[in-house]
Amino acid sequence: MRTTIDDQITPPQELRVLLCLIRHADAKGSVDFDNPDVTATLSSLVWNWNAVEYLLHKLDEAGVIDYSEIGEDGFKPIILCIVNDDTHRYVAGLAEKLEAEYVTLDKRITDILTFSPSALTSRIADTKRQIDEVKKHVASNDLLKPLANPLREIQSHFDSISVVSEGYEHIYKNIIRPVQEEGRSGVKATVRWAILSIVISTLISLAISNWPSLENSFQAIAAG
Repeated sequence: MRTTIDDQITPPQELRVLLCLIRHADAKGSVDFDNPDVTATLSSLVWNWNAVEYLLHKLDEAGVIDYSEIGEDGFKPIILCIVNDDTHRYVAGLAEKLEAEYVTLDKRITDILTFSPSALTSRIADTKRQIDEVKKHVASNDLLKPLANPLREIQSHFDSISVVSEGYEHIYKNIIRPVQEEGRSGVKATVRWAILSIVISTLISLAISNWPSLENSFQAIAAG
């Protein structure tokens, strides 16, 4: 898939560009693009000036700012840029959205980094012992033989959960636990850990999503 400029300009970059315009605007909201500080700052926020212009035109079309370039081809255009109340409202909304995303991501990182696999491992071990006990009863009692197939299905689901749990314990011991010991400050500053936390949390969620139904099914068989 071909990457567009829209895909490459991030919401934080968009917010910084707008804050730059607001900071350099005069009392009437006009931004002087002949001021080298303005162009230098904007260029540093996005990877090149073409991307800056693209974003400014996009914001103008959305009614966030008033932006236009006047002039003929081959000559330096006169740039008119004005920020207004709509700009401030948009910036406030964008900042709130980014803050909400940060809070959500921070919670997911915290959940992963404070998770201990010991409780899950203990539950799995206890359930395995119970399954083995039920299998013995089923094998030794003809009245319970019809339960053999459902029990095998439960055993299959349980084995899948056990495999995922073992993989997670390896990740926990070799990756997550060392990070816990070093503290969370480095994690917040590194995007790769944020991505890692999302991947792992998704994996664990998928793996144990059927845990309640598995336990209920097992308890029903045990009760029978």
